Amino acid sequence: MRRSGASGQFNPLARVRNRREWRARAGAAESDAEETKLVGCAGGGGGDEEKKEERGGANAETAVRYLHEGLTVSDKLLREAKNEERMATLNQGKLFLVLDLDHTLLNSCRFDELNDEERESLDRKVEKREEEDELRSKLLGLVGGGDAGGGRRPRFPDLYCLSHFSTYTKLRPYVFEFLEQASKICRMHVYTMGDKNYAHEMASLIDPEGKYFHGRIIGNSDSTCSKTKDLDIVLGGDDCTMIVDDTSRVWPRHARNLIRVDRYHFFRKSATSFREMEKSSVMERGLDEGEAEEEGAPAKHREVLKDVLAVLTVAHRMMAFSDGSGHREKKDHKDVRQVFERNGMASEGENGGNVESVDPASSSLLLKGCVILPSGITPSNDERPDRHPLLLVAVGLGATIATAMNDNVTHVLARADNTEKVKWGRKRGLFIVNGNWLRECAMQNAKLDEHNFATL
Repeated sequence: MRRSGASGQFNPLARVRNRREWRARAGAAESDAEETKLVGCAGGGGGDEEKKEERGGANAETAVRYLHEGLTVSDKLLREAKNEERMATLNQGKLFLVLDLDHTLLNSCRFDELNDEERESLDRKVEKREEEDELRSKLLGLVGGGDAGGGRRPRFPDLYCLSHFSTYTKLRPYVFEFLEQASKICRMHVYTMGDKNYAHEMASLIDPEGKYFHGRIIGNSDSTCSKTKDLDIVLGGDDCTMIVDDTSRVWPRHARNLIRVDRYHFFRKSATSFREMEKSSVMERGLDEGEAEEEGAPAKHREVLKDVLAVLTVAHRMMAFSDGSGHREKKDHKDVRQVFERNGMASEGENGGNVESVDPASSSLLLKGCVILPSGITPSNDERPDRHPLLLVAVGLGATIATAMNDNVTHVLARADNTEKVKWGRKRGLFIVNGNWLRECAMQNAKLDEHNFATL
């Protein structure tokens, strides 16, 4: 019989009361001293050799101490728990979502990485946010809003000074709205290369009420390898999990699950550490994602998390959870990795690269027949341009992505209106659209008029 936690959500660990029971169910008979041994996972400061200790045979074990401190379980029992969680979550009509923190949902910078002028500017911004937070709390209290009670932190996606970490942290625009909407269709985890204390501190900023992650926060010491990430300790299934991360190479076994986002650089030091172009940070350029230079003008930098939400919306819709009667069955869903593999990247002279979709009769393939040529959407040195959110949306909706100018192209997807590809497309009378066209097609589940999205 399944038990639920305080949140009312199914927790596969609730059926096992302690670590000894986990190990007993796996058939292990070991001493209490060995009970907390972390096999195949990092100890608190251990080296790579400890993290890569081989597992094998019937007695193979894996540490899952992000679920319970010191917890080690047999691989057999872990597979059972993963499958049970997968079935329960799919029957709720949800996907699994694994979220990176740094440069994906937020950006942090240490005090010693900032000059005096930058620190003074940041302190003024933090002071202003805190004043706004206090005012909002008072207003909510005056109108009797329950939001102001219980010491809850007002939801301002802005800047924080964390003196105990000697760090400033800036949340990515739209992060609270993103988490709220994503939680309706996804069961979410945090997975970061940062240490556990940092991971939990950052999670408390983006999830101050603890309603999204419920302890599903994985830090570097929880991973089975020190330099990469893996879904092996995430309770769920690879076939129904999406990953949001700014770095593709840290997921060597799960590239097909990845939504690769552009790095968020609020701080100058963050941008320079990745050798980004001059004035690539928000502090230098003065404009954050979603902000325009003047009122009424289009935003200069896209709100990336809105695009990610569009990808998740397409994935969820195309997973086909229901059998049509409203009754959800786990057996009905498609592999989420196949949703974004309907069409290949079409090279020049490949007849547009059209590949028959998995479900050609599906009404959700709104852009079937469209061949989209990206212009300035991904960096020229991008290792996985196909995992960019906008291109995933396009493919998920049935379009083909062209990698070069050719006669089959129907649309040019561009960030600016002065590129060679845009000029080429205009000469041929093609549709020139910005990313909002794809995003809104996904969110509204309709092929919208391209002319309404031509302003770049």
